[in-house]
Amino acid sequence: MDFSFDAVASKCAHQMAQYQNCVQANVNGDWSAICREQGRALTRCADESVPYLAEMKRACFTHIEAYRTCLDTHGSKPDDVIEAECGDKLKKLWECTDKTKNEIDARKETK
Repeated sequence: MDFSFDAVASKCAHQMAQYQNCVQANVNGDWSAICREQGRALTRCADESVPYLAEMKRACFTHIEAYRTCLDTHGSKPDDVIEAECGDKLKKLWECTDKTKNEIDARKETK
């Protein structure tokens, strides 16, 4: 997952900064709704700039949704609660993205 973050961060730094600033400014509120516009701009940039990201989103959709739902439920709680409640979902998401990236790389190597 680090490779995806790094790729998006390098190509969409402006959009990522806007989204992060919005989330930080609204951490105690409903930041997922408040920052929706910035999140969509970041998603558009990432989808256009990082070719394998769309495939990764499709392959890991259920893990993304599980983690997102967990954050929606527990995101306003202390970090230790979020880690306890959502840590396993994040781990599964990371494993899925890592597996998918390895599959993409393997396909590239055989071409």
